[in-house]
Amino acid sequence: MSTTTDFIIDSCVSVWVELSFLAFFLLGFFVLRVDVWGRLLKSKAKKGKVTKSFDAALLRKVEEEAASGHAAAVLRAWRRGQARALTPEDLLKPVVQAFLENEPASLVPEILAHLKLHQDNLNERAVQVSILDAVARSGNIKIMVELWDAFYEELDMQRSLSTYEVILGGFASAGLPAKVKEHMNKMSRDLFTTGSQLSPRGFSLVIKGYLKNGLVDDIFHGIYAMSQAGYVVPPFAVGQFFRVASEKQRLPEMFDLVQASSQIITNQEALCAVFEECAKTINLELAQKAEKSLRTLNTPIDEKTYDALLKVYTLAGDAKALDIFKEMQASEHGVSEGLCVGLLARCAEGKFLTFAEEIVRFCRDRKGMSIAVYSALMKVYAFSGMYDKACDLYDQILSEGLEPDSMMYGCLMKFAVECGRTKLSQTLADKVPHMDIQNYMSLIRAAGRDRDVNRAFGVIKQLRQGGMVADAAAYNCVVDVCIQAGDMARAKELVREMKKLGLLDVITYNTFLKGFCAQGDLKGSKAVLVEMESEGLTPNDVSYNCILNTAVCNGNLYEAWDVIDKMEAANIRPDRYTLSIMMKAMKKVHNAKDLNRCFELLERSKIDPCSDEILMNTVLETCTKHRDYDRMESLLVRFEKSNLRPAVPTYGSIIKAFSSLKRPEKCWQYWEDMQNQRGLVPNDIVFGCMLDALVCNGLVEQAVELFQQTPLTKNAVLYSILIKGFANSQQPGRAMDCFWDMKKQGLKMNTVTYNSIIDSQARPGKMEEVSELLSHMAAEGCRPDAITHSTVVKGYCVRGDMDTALKVIREMQREKLPHDAVIYNTILDGCTRHKRMDIVDEILKSMDEQGVRPTNFTLGIIVKLYSRNKQLDLAFRAMETTPKRGNFVANAQVWTCLMCACLTNHEPDKAVKVFHDMKFAGQAPDSKTCTSLITGLIRARRYQQAVHMVEEIYNFGKGVAKGRNNCVELDCLESLLAVLVQEGYKEELAKPLLDKLLAAKVPVSGTLMACAFEMGPQGKGGPRSKASAPRGGKGNYRRA
Repeated sequence: MSTTTDFIIDSCVSVWVELSFLAFFLLGFFVLRVDVWGRLLKSKAKKGKVTKSFDAALLRKVEEEAASGHAAAVLRAWRRGQARALTPEDLLKPVVQAFLENEPASLVPEILAHLKLHQDNLNERAVQVSILDAVARSGNIKIMVELWDAFYEELDMQRSLSTYEVILGGFASAGLPAKVKEHMNKMSRDLFTTGSQLSPRGFSLVIKGYLKNGLVDDIFHGIYAMSQAGYVVPPFAVGQFFRVASEKQRLPEMFDLVQASSQIITNQEALCAVFEECAKTINLELAQKAEKSLRTLNTPIDEKTYDALLKVYTLAGDAKALDIFKEMQASEHGVSEGLCVGLLARCAEGKFLTFAEEIVRFCRDRKGMSIAVYSALMKVYAFSGMYDKACDLYDQILSEGLEPDSMMYGCLMKFAVECGRTKLSQTLADKVPHMDIQNYMSLIRAAGRDRDVNRAFGVIKQLRQGGMVADAAAYNCVVDVCIQAGDMARAKELVREMKKLGLLDVITYNTFLKGFCAQGDLKGSKAVLVEMESEGLTPNDVSYNCILNTAVCNGNLYEAWDVIDKMEAANIRPDRYTLSIMMKAMKKVHNAKDLNRCFELLERSKIDPCSDEILMNTVLETCTKHRDYDRMESLLVRFEKSNLRPAVPTYGSIIKAFSSLKRPEKCWQYWEDMQNQRGLVPNDIVFGCMLDALVCNGLVEQAVELFQQTPLTKNAVLYSILIKGFANSQQPGRAMDCFWDMKKQGLKMNTVTYNSIIDSQARPGKMEEVSELLSHMAAEGCRPDAITHSTVVKGYCVRGDMDTALKVIREMQREKLPHDAVIYNTILDGCTRHKRMDIVDEILKSMDEQGVRPTNFTLGIIVKLYSRNKQLDLAFRAMETTPKRGNFVANAQVWTCLMCACLTNHEPDKAVKVFHDMKFAGQAPDSKTCTSLITGLIRARRYQQAVHMVEEIYNFGKGVAKGRNNCVELDCLESLLAVLVQEGYKEELAKPLLDKLLAAKVPVSGTLMACAFEMGPQGKGGPRSKASAPRGGKGNYRRA
């Protein structure tokens, strides 16, 4: 019995515990949620009251005034009715907007007072959303936050997901991502019981705000979060995100992030935006990535996307455009005439002839060659500089029964003038229905091409007879015709007439200035500039560029730099023409100071050389001339990353530059790109550049194959390049075959051509063939020049026939043929090679008698010659006297030659002195000079002196190692250290030197380091006494 009782008691105890827990939970819930009961009571109270409606007449008045934009009237109407009834939610928005526009300071107090007055009738969520949304859209964050806090603290309104979303959108729209994150966290705390997260609308508001402010990273995180929440991001938002990223120059980075994310889905609309942005920057690499992503969607491509794809590939000049064009033809969209015209316009921008011709072929096949298509095709040819082909289209247009419109006639007249077909321009003028001022100006320019001043004045007269008034532009064209014809008198007369008519402008004076510049009259040019300023006209960049070009053409570099200084003093920034002129001047300059100053001007101007074809050409040519390969390579790398689409002449400069860099594969790449990718036709000059690139890089057989395959007419210049290749590769027989081939074709050869053929025979000493060529040369009336005789002399020197070589020089002297130091250098070099010291004095005396100034090359040969003859004193005497006779400064190569002469003649101390004299003379020793000195000292067993010179070369004493140009070659350093260890100088000289080299981060091989530290201190020769120390003077001793 007791057991049953105990069981019942135990069971009841557990039940009471559960009941107690439930009771306490319910009590806590009711206590903690008093606000809920309050709202329920309010709700019941509201139901018991009759809600008053806002006055209908005032409501209409508010709406009408809001629609008319009368903010003050809106507020007056609202104030008359706001006390009697609660403002409807849809009317709150225009009222709030009126406050924001007219009385922002009154918004918070009046709206709060109104809501408090009608608090019993409020729909809290709707009212908060309506008011906050209006304020958030206005961007007034201060008022938005003030209302947000007041609703909660003063009106006891509860915050909901909708109100939070409005606030978040407001902060995002104001560009405050930190505030967005702060209130997102607050929302999570306040609404945790409901488990609320942002709705698609909330995410969209935040993303839209970020898009407005261009916050790229925050946009991405917003899109990612929306995708992660399981919502579909609107395609428009992703596309707009890509556009914003492009504006911030971060599109490739953001596209890669989106692609790497499995959450974000990119559809066709978004990818279309990427293609459109790629077209703006011609980012082909990104476009290819986006296209790959597009293909994986497996959905039909719409017309807009096709258009964007074609645009980017066309502007980039990529052959993929042809494939996409064919794909579009087969699609459901088809190809319209408008699309063809648009694509042709883009082909013009990218000079993409291959695709342009494909589009025209498509139009012809469908009988769709309209005036619009022909006009666009003309633009393609014009942009490519093919004005002749543009003019040829006129006959095709007429043959198809089409009639050009006035605009096309105007364009054709311009193109006819550009390609020199002035008769065609007049024919076209006769057919223009209504001649305008631009048509007349084209006729004036045509007269200028023919240098017909009277015809130009006749056009002005014709213009007046047509009832039109000749403006300043027309008169300026006539002034330009006078300048082109060299008739300065008529030009001055016309300028005086223009002055009376009040038509003088800056262009007039710049054109007039061009006349003086064409005559090289620098003084007259400056006078025009003074007159220009006296007329109240300020010279511009064109004015200064004219004078600058005159100074450069006159070889007056000092005056040129003075013009640059005056430009900068007048706050006129040098433009691409200024830089092109100065770069052109640098091709004739030999001192590094002017060259460096010119490149400093380029850097100071902040102009990208790859932004202009002419500038890029001149910079490349200057780099080639001065062998500035580092700058050249840097420019070419920048060009390959740029959007510049080169014309045919620029391809020639690029091929020439890569040839100088010994990059024949790049030469081939651009040669094929020009023809196969871009559809451009190379001219003789560019073909010559490509042929020369192959020849100079030892690819003679490739050059021959290219020469045989070209459809271009072969001329003597192209044959000369091929002959140079045979000369360089020691194939005199094939060079002569070219000569006979030219004779067979009846090509007229000039002296330059003959010189190249003679050189091919003289190099191997085939003097019989040289004599035969000279006979042909005389028969054709080609007069031998200094190069011809120098080449003949070189041929006899190769044979060792120095006496005949000297006879050739004497014959030149008798005939008083012009000759320079080159021919004397050739025979002096022959004397060195064949040890003919007996005629050296006679040759040097002949140079003096003929007034031929020796050069650095002459001095180098003389030093080498005396060195080989063991006459070091004469070499030093030549070093002292020859520069004075030639009026030049001995260069680094000559000093190196003299130093090596000292070492060869066992005079190491003199070699070291020459090295120091060289530095004192301002000639920096290069790696070759330094290496030669150290090698010579090692050979002379001057070990301690060699170590001392290494320390001096690397500037170890001052703690700063010099650059790589002033260093010793690694092999030489390794040899020095190895010899020091082997000769027993490991601890005394080798180890300290090695430590200094390593401290200065000079590269030393691991093998050498192991050798230096592992070999015994005595070396393999064993210990040495002071008496047995190596010879070589006081500098080399071994401590006892």
